[in-house]
Amino acid sequence: MAEFVYLDETGSSRGSLAKSPSLKLVAVIAHEDSVRQLTEFLDAIAYTFLGGRPAKFEFHGQQMWQRSGPWSYLDHEQALAAYEAAIAILDQLNLVVAHATIDRVKLHSKYDGRFDANAYLLALQFLLEKIDRMGKANRVIVADKINEHELRAIKLVSDMQTWSIGIVPSLKLETVIDCLHFVRSVDSPGVQMADLVAFV
Repeated sequence: MAEFVYLDETGSSRGSLAKSPSLKLVAVIAHEDSVRQLTEFLDAIAYTFLGGRPAKFEFHGQQMWQRSGPWSYLDHEQALAAYEAAIAILDQLNLVVAHATIDRVKLHSKYDGRFDANAYLLALQFLLEKIDRMGKANRVIVADKINEHELRAIKLVSDMQTWSIGIVPSLKLETVIDCLHFVRSVDSPGVQMADLVAFV
Protein backbone atom coordinates (compact mmCIF):
# COMPACT_ATOMS: atom_id res chain seq x y z
CA MET A 1 0.00 0.00 0.00
CA ALA A 2 1.14 3.52 -0.76
CA GLU A 3 0.36 6.74 1.05
CA PHE A 4 -0.16 10.13 -0.51
CA VAL A 5 1.30 13.03 1.47
CA TYR A 6 -0.38 16.34 0.65
CA LEU A 7 1.44 19.53 1.66
CA ASP A 8 0.40 23.13 2.12
CA GLU A 9 1.84 25.98 4.13
CA THR A 10 0.67 28.95 6.07
CA GLY A 11 2.85 31.99 6.50
CA SER A 12 5.43 33.19 4.04
CA SER A 13 9.16 32.74 3.59
CA ARG A 14 9.46 36.18 1.96
CA GLY A 15 6.86 38.35 3.67
CA SER A 16 7.67 40.73 6.50
CA LEU A 17 8.65 39.12 9.79
CA ALA A 18 6.05 41.20 11.62
CA LYS A 19 3.19 39.93 9.46
CA SER A 20 4.50 36.38 9.10
CA PRO A 21 6.75 35.50 12.05
CA SER A 22 6.59 31.78 11.34
CA LEU A 23 6.11 29.43 8.42
CA LYS A 24 4.15 26.24 9.04
CA LEU A 25 4.20 23.38 6.57
CA VAL A 26 1.40 20.86 7.09
CA ALA A 27 1.05 17.34 5.71
CA VAL A 28 -2.18 15.38 5.42
CA ILE A 29 -1.34 11.73 4.82
CA ALA A 30 -3.88 9.48 3.12
CA HIS A 31 -3.70 5.77 2.33
CA GLU A 32 -4.21 5.18 -1.38
CA ASP A 33 -7.61 3.57 -0.76
CA SER A 34 -8.96 6.75 0.86
CA VAL A 35 -7.86 9.28 -1.79
CA ARG A 36 -11.01 8.92 -3.88
CA GLN A 37 -13.18 9.04 -0.75
CA LEU A 38 -11.50 12.29 0.30
CA THR A 39 -12.63 13.85 -2.98
CA GLU A 40 -16.16 12.49 -2.56
CA PHE A 41 -16.45 13.69 1.05
CA LEU A 42 -15.30 17.22 0.17
CA ASP A 43 -17.68 17.28 -2.81
CA ALA A 44 -20.54 16.31 -0.48
CA ILE A 45 -19.74 19.26 1.81
CA ALA A 46 -19.73 21.66 -1.15
CA TYR A 47 -23.09 20.35 -2.32
CA THR A 48 -24.58 20.45 1.20
CA PHE A 49 -23.53 24.00 2.03
CA LEU A 50 -23.17 25.65 -1.39
CA GLY A 51 -25.59 23.65 -3.50
CA GLY A 52 -22.78 22.47 -5.77
CA ARG A 53 -19.21 23.24 -6.79
CA PRO A 54 -18.89 26.69 -8.36
CA ALA A 55 -16.52 27.11 -11.32
CA LYS A 56 -12.84 26.95 -10.28
CA PHE A 57 -13.96 26.16 -6.74
CA GLU A 58 -11.57 24.93 -4.08
CA PHE A 59 -11.62 24.70 -0.31
CA HIS A 60 -9.62 27.47 1.37
CA GLY A 61 -9.53 27.67 5.15
CA GLN A 62 -9.23 31.45 5.21
CA GLN A 63 -12.22 31.90 2.88
CA MET A 64 -14.37 29.54 4.93
CA TRP A 65 -13.42 31.18 8.22
CA GLN A 66 -13.92 34.72 6.93
CA ARG A 67 -17.00 33.78 4.89
CA SER A 68 -15.56 35.21 1.69
CA GLY A 69 -15.68 34.01 -1.90
CA PRO A 70 -18.26 31.25 -2.37
CA TRP A 71 -18.84 31.11 1.40
CA SER A 72 -19.98 34.75 1.64
CA TYR A 73 -23.66 33.74 1.42
CA LEU A 74 -23.49 31.61 4.58
CA ASP A 75 -24.02 32.94 8.06
CA HIS A 76 -21.34 32.36 10.69
CA GLU A 77 -22.94 29.18 12.07
CA GLN A 78 -23.29 27.64 8.62
CA ALA A 79 -19.70 28.45 7.66
CA LEU A 80 -18.42 27.02 10.94
CA ALA A 81 -20.50 23.87 10.42
CA ALA A 82 -19.02 23.46 6.92
CA TYR A 83 -15.49 23.87 8.28
CA GLU A 84 -16.16 21.39 11.08
CA ALA A 85 -17.58 18.90 8.57
CA ALA A 86 -14.44 19.23 6.44
CA ILE A 87 -12.08 18.76 9.41
CA ALA A 88 -14.13 15.74 10.55
CA ILE A 89 -12.97 13.97 7.38
CA LEU A 90 -9.61 13.49 9.11
CA ASP A 91 -11.21 11.07 11.57
CA GLN A 92 -13.66 9.56 9.10
CA LEU A 93 -10.87 8.48 6.74
CA ASN A 94 -8.13 7.96 9.36
CA LEU A 95 -5.98 10.64 7.77
CA VAL A 96 -2.76 11.51 9.59
CA VAL A 97 -1.53 15.07 10.13
CA ALA A 98 2.10 16.09 10.58
CA HIS A 99 3.73 19.51 10.52
CA ALA A 100 6.96 21.46 10.81
CA THR A 101 7.25 25.09 11.85
CA ILE A 102 10.11 27.47 11.20
CA ASP A 103 10.40 30.47 13.51
CA ARG A 104 11.39 33.05 10.91
CA VAL A 105 12.25 35.67 13.53
CA LYS A 106 14.80 33.38 15.23
CA LEU A 107 16.16 32.22 11.86
CA HIS A 108 16.63 35.83 10.78
CA SER A 109 18.24 36.82 14.06
CA LYS A 110 20.61 33.83 14.25
CA TYR A 111 21.95 34.19 10.71
CA ASP A 112 21.56 37.95 10.14
CA GLY A 113 18.95 37.34 7.46
CA ARG A 114 21.26 35.27 5.21
CA PHE A 115 18.96 32.23 5.27
CA ASP A 116 15.55 33.91 5.39
CA ALA A 117 14.65 32.57 1.95
CA ASN A 118 15.28 28.99 3.13
CA ALA A 119 12.37 28.85 5.61
CA TYR A 120 10.15 26.78 3.29
CA LEU A 121 12.96 24.38 2.35
CA LEU A 122 13.94 23.87 5.99
CA ALA A 123 10.32 23.15 6.92
CA LEU A 124 10.09 20.71 4.00
CA GLN A 125 13.25 18.89 5.05
CA PHE A 126 12.21 18.58 8.69
CA LEU A 127 8.68 17.50 7.82
CA LEU A 128 9.79 14.83 5.35
CA GLU A 129 12.32 13.48 7.85
CA LYS A 130 9.54 13.24 10.43
CA ILE A 131 7.15 11.51 8.01
CA ASP A 132 9.87 9.12 6.83
CA ARG A 133 10.13 7.76 10.40
CA MET A 134 6.35 7.16 10.60
CA GLY A 135 6.20 3.55 9.41
CA LYS A 136 7.46 1.86 6.26
CA ALA A 137 4.71 2.65 3.72
CA ASN A 138 5.80 3.87 0.31
CA ARG A 139 4.93 7.55 -0.07
CA VAL A 140 4.22 10.00 -2.88
CA ILE A 141 4.58 13.69 -1.96
CA VAL A 142 2.16 16.21 -3.51
CA ALA A 143 2.58 19.91 -2.71
CA ASP A 144 0.74 23.11 -3.49
CA LYS A 145 2.30 24.87 -6.48
CA ILE A 146 4.60 27.70 -5.38
CA ASN A 147 6.84 28.89 -8.18
CA GLU A 148 9.52 30.48 -6.01
CA HIS A 149 10.70 27.19 -4.44
CA GLU A 150 9.71 24.42 -6.83
CA LEU A 151 13.03 23.62 -8.52
CA ARG A 152 15.02 23.87 -5.29
CA ALA A 153 12.45 21.78 -3.41
CA ILE A 154 12.46 19.02 -6.05
CA LYS A 155 16.28 18.94 -5.92
CA LEU A 156 16.21 18.90 -2.10
CA VAL A 157 13.97 15.81 -2.03
CA SER A 158 16.14 14.09 -4.65
CA ASP A 159 19.30 14.85 -2.68
CA MET A 160 17.71 13.57 0.54
CA GLN A 161 16.67 10.35 -1.22
CA THR A 162 20.05 9.71 -2.79
CA TRP A 163 22.75 11.35 -0.69
CA SER A 164 21.21 12.30 2.68
CA ILE A 165 21.94 15.92 1.82
CA GLY A 166 19.56 18.68 2.91
CA ILE A 167 19.67 22.37 3.72
CA VAL A 168 21.22 21.22 7.00
CA PRO A 169 22.59 17.70 7.74
CA SER A 170 19.86 15.31 6.72
CA LEU A 171 18.51 11.82 7.20
CA LYS A 172 18.20 9.74 4.06
CA LEU A 173 14.59 9.43 2.88
CA GLU A 174 13.71 5.75 2.64
CA THR A 175 9.93 5.77 2.05
CA VAL A 176 9.51 8.54 -0.55
CA ILE A 177 9.35 6.61 -3.83
CA ASP A 178 9.12 9.39 -6.41
CA CYS A 179 10.10 12.99 -6.96
CA LEU A 180 8.20 15.81 -5.27
CA HIS A 181 5.09 16.69 -7.28
CA PHE A 182 3.76 20.26 -7.36
CA VAL A 183 0.13 20.70 -8.40
CA ARG A 184 -2.40 23.51 -8.51
CA SER A 185 -4.44 23.29 -5.33
CA VAL A 186 -7.66 23.67 -7.32
CA ASP A 187 -6.88 20.28 -8.89
CA SER A 188 -6.06 18.43 -5.67
CA PRO A 189 -8.59 17.81 -2.89
CA GLY A 190 -5.72 16.45 -0.79
CA VAL A 191 -3.82 19.74 -1.00
CA GLN A 192 -7.07 21.57 -0.20
CA MET A 193 -7.44 19.40 2.90
CA ALA A 194 -3.89 20.35 3.92
CA ASP A 195 -4.85 24.02 3.45
CA LEU A 196 -7.84 23.60 5.78
CA VAL A 197 -5.64 22.01 8.44
CA ALA A 198 -2.84 24.57 7.99
CA PHE A 199 -5.24 27.46 8.49
CA VAL A 200 -6.56 25.95 11.72
